[in-house]
Amino acid sequence: MKKRLFVFVLIACLSTAGLALGQMTQEGRIAGRVVDGQGAPLPGVSVKAVSPKLVGAASTVTDADGVYRLMALPSGTYEITFALQGFKTLVRQNILLELSQTLALNVTMQEATIEESVTVVGESPLIDVKSTVKGQTMTKETYLALPRGRSFDSLISTIPGVQNESITGGISVDGASGAENMFYVDGADITDFHLGVKGQNVVLELLDEVKVTASGYNAEFGGSMGGVVNVISRTGGNEFHGDLMGYYENNTRLMRGYARDYLRTNPEDDYLYEYWNNDTQYFRDGRDRDNYDRFEGIFSLGGYIIKDKLWFFTSVNVGYDRTEAERDFNLREGPFSTFRERNYGYNGSVKLTASPFANLRVSASFLNNFTKYRGTLPSITGTDDSEYEYNLEGMDYPNWTAALTADYSLGNNGLLSYRAGWHRQNENNQQILPPDGSTYYFPYSNSIYASDPFYVANPDLVHSGGYATTWNYFETQKYMTEKVSNNLDATFYLSAGGEHSFKAGVGYAYLHEDVLDASTHPRVWLYWGRTYTGLGFPVGRGAAVDSPYYGQYGYYYVRGSFTSPYGGVWNIHANNWSAYVQDSWTIGGKLTVNFGLRTENQYIPAMTDDTSYVGYNAKPVNFDFGQMLAPRFGVVYDVFGDSSLKIFGSFGIYYDVMKLYMAELTFGGWKRKQDYYSLNVLDWRLIAASGDLADAASQGAGGTYAGTVDFLPPSFDRVDPDLKPTAQREISFGAEKKLMEDLSLSVRLVQKHLIRTIEDVGVYVWDGETLEQQFYVTNPGFGVSRPVSEGGLFSDDYWRCPKATREYWGVNVSLEKKFSDNWQGGVNYTWSRVTGSYTGLASSDEGGRLGPNVEQDYDRWFMGYDALGNVLDGPLPQDRTHYFKAYGSYYFPFGLTVGVTAYGRSGLPLTTKLYYNGKYFYPEGRGDMGRLPFTFWANLYLDYTVKLGAKYRASINFQVDNVTNTKTIQNRISEFNLDGYSGYDDEILSGDFAVNYPTYTADEGDTHPAYNWWSSRFAPWTARLGVKLSF
Repeated sequence: MKKRLFVFVLIACLSTAGLALGQMTQEGRIAGRVVDGQGAPLPGVSVKAVSPKLVGAASTVTDADGVYRLMALPSGTYEITFALQGFKTLVRQNILLELSQTLALNVTMQEATIEESVTVVGESPLIDVKSTVKGQTMTKETYLALPRGRSFDSLISTIPGVQNESITGGISVDGASGAENMFYVDGADITDFHLGVKGQNVVLELLDEVKVTASGYNAEFGGSMGGVVNVISRTGGNEFHGDLMGYYENNTRLMRGYARDYLRTNPEDDYLYEYWNNDTQYFRDGRDRDNYDRFEGIFSLGGYIIKDKLWFFTSVNVGYDRTEAERDFNLREGPFSTFRERNYGYNGSVKLTASPFANLRVSASFLNNFTKYRGTLPSITGTDDSEYEYNLEGMDYPNWTAALTADYSLGNNGLLSYRAGWHRQNENNQQILPPDGSTYYFPYSNSIYASDPFYVANPDLVHSGGYATTWNYFETQKYMTEKVSNNLDATFYLSAGGEHSFKAGVGYAYLHEDVLDASTHPRVWLYWGRTYTGLGFPVGRGAAVDSPYYGQYGYYYVRGSFTSPYGGVWNIHANNWSAYVQDSWTIGGKLTVNFGLRTENQYIPAMTDDTSYVGYNAKPVNFDFGQMLAPRFGVVYDVFGDSSLKIFGSFGIYYDVMKLYMAELTFGGWKRKQDYYSLNVLDWRLIAASGDLADAASQGAGGTYAGTVDFLPPSFDRVDPDLKPTAQREISFGAEKKLMEDLSLSVRLVQKHLIRTIEDVGVYVWDGETLEQQFYVTNPGFGVSRPVSEGGLFSDDYWRCPKATREYWGVNVSLEKKFSDNWQGGVNYTWSRVTGSYTGLASSDEGGRLGPNVEQDYDRWFMGYDALGNVLDGPLPQDRTHYFKAYGSYYFPFGLTVGVTAYGRSGLPLTTKLYYNGKYFYPEGRGDMGRLPFTFWANLYLDYTVKLGAKYRASINFQVDNVTNTKTIQNRISEFNLDGYSGYDDEILSGDFAVNYPTYTADEGDTHPAYNWWSSRFAPWTARLGVKLSF
């Protein structure tokens, strides 16, 4: 760690001396042309920009063509001054620049005989006419007037094409899953590279803005097949400002609505389904609910250390919630005891922003996000284990990010930029630890030997089947992941047939995981009177009496032993590189053509150093630069040349940054070895008595070691030699129109086509005598997963392994009004359709399961088909045809702000799911059960503020989520059967199964009694109270 810290600091120091590394572009640009009254260019004009968000000032001088460029500007409201001797000084005020935006601001200066100035307020260009990027930025001024959650991503679902769905494993952008986005805080990549989801949380009150980019990004951006979420933390300024805030909520009837009915299984009969309401049945109509309270406090202070040179911002954010509940372990018959669950959050930030000398701006920030929980609650039904120490359970989750940026402007024609980030998260300090010694489990009872004199003398050592000395034998000592990212880019401008903005960069990311989540001592499984044959010969009672593996009392095996730990154990790193070049060419002042090329080199490391495995490779999946060439192309046309209307189109190939979760299961991360022994002692306590994982003699004290079975061997020898990276093609068209000074309309059409994905495919290999299913890391439908007749390994006796398909079509129409005349607002509509066979890196077929590249989609040959052999190609589970969204706020002169967000959306499609041969499939194809009903709901925010003198303000706020008290059904039971059953492949291949599966299911007694019943409704309304003191 010291070495990484040294490297991080060294690079940071070098950057401030003029080196430039670059990552996500955080800043914007204001550029244009200055002419005189006759339209002739004016060289030598002094251009100066100031803003409350800009430390110091940005300045430049127009060139011979009258062109100026103010680069690396943070978002905010600007005042720009144009001055030239002999001309009236021109001041443009209230120029609003958003995150990563380029504004074209052309001005005309008038001659003057005396020194005078002209001030123009407003007339700010709203539209970036240089870019095809489509997304939306929400500033602090916008979201602090709206109902919001306690996370920076809680409001981005108001953006067209963006929705937060549990079924997709998180935020879905343009039909993608929640594991296909990229997240940045102050330029630092905080994406969890193990699973692909958000790696850190920051509350909105401590941010300046949040931007979501959905499509059309240039070659400098990569790694996302969904969206890019970019978060900028607050900065200081030339004045001191601070806030003291508090929030409170509970679950009393005053702050939470009546509980919804839901479908449950009867606690005493798993085959009996019934509608239930906890408030009605358990809590006297909600009057005696579990006691729940949540408190949150925030303190922030920003200002300057040196005016116009060095600013600071610091914050502390502490949260605490507790639930106190009465529970029993006797089906609610009592006696009851009190249990408590407590969650703590210790968050904070520090940010320094500096302009040490002209043309250089530097920013450094640190954000902490430490959480922990203590205690958990037993089931409300009274069916849990009474022996477990619920009040003692707990875990810690340290999490922090350090970010550094530096931008150096080279006059009018160049920019050097540096972006570095270090994000680290962990899971440790497990509160309930396993015993300090070996543990034992009895799959079968040893009572068959109860008459033996030893057990007669020691009856307490005789146990029934299912007995365990403890169920807790794992300890998560650490689950640490960290990413150190550094990128370098440079931008240069020149004129050649128009204006060219050349940009090139190189990026490097160091990934590190250090995990110890395993059995801390041997776990012994005792099979009394049994025989094991998995080693190819009998071990235990069934072995010949003269065999060394004969077990007088059976056999046993050990998990966590001298041969291998048992659980998640790895300490690995990976180094990913990227590079890009791009040019933005503006022709004739109206037409801009963007074209570029991005390439990356990334690999999945082995999570074991045991080179004895067949085909061992330290980099089992390794994509070089030539395999990840991603072209980007876009065209933007400024129709009238005044930034009031643009039309645009873009094309791009995007590659996924592979998640390391695959290596956990496929390349040796999880160790699942079991050592087998004959069992020749009745005193089972002698086995592994030392408790030492490395003590072979102690582990073998009960018999003779027969061998080891690896139940999860790495698949180094089963990686497709023709494997290609997961990729997606995107095509988009659109238009944006400035309707009024603060009002804009945009339309976007986007099509996203999944080119291929990577999965562990169950390939059915026929060697001429036997048929064996072997799991290969491959692109489904390509390479080894093709039929033998096409050069693959998949037996021709089965339906062809289908290619992964996902097609997204979307049309967004959005009307946005910036804050003016006391109000702001936006309304948008999305028509979309996402179809195919593959739901994404987080599987909506499995309820949002996060298992990137090792989902279940291709675990059986039939899973990509319906029962008639048609490839699945219908609406995917995350498909919503219509989505209406609106937000707005109004400020009344007497101090009241009213904010509203409202949503209306189509229901999700439902598909009959049948559990069969250990997996599932969709016998009727996708969407056969129709859709869930359309849902509308709204949230309300009220804030009343009073001024306390010239500097202080106090406010109280109240928020109600689901103020409409919507109760619409949100899910139905789509499972046709309960447990699943087994059958023959020929039944499906012949077509018999398609006709007879309802009968087969009924004959097995497995038909789901609640098939197609509704199971849940929209959650009840909830409220939160807040106070705030600003100074």
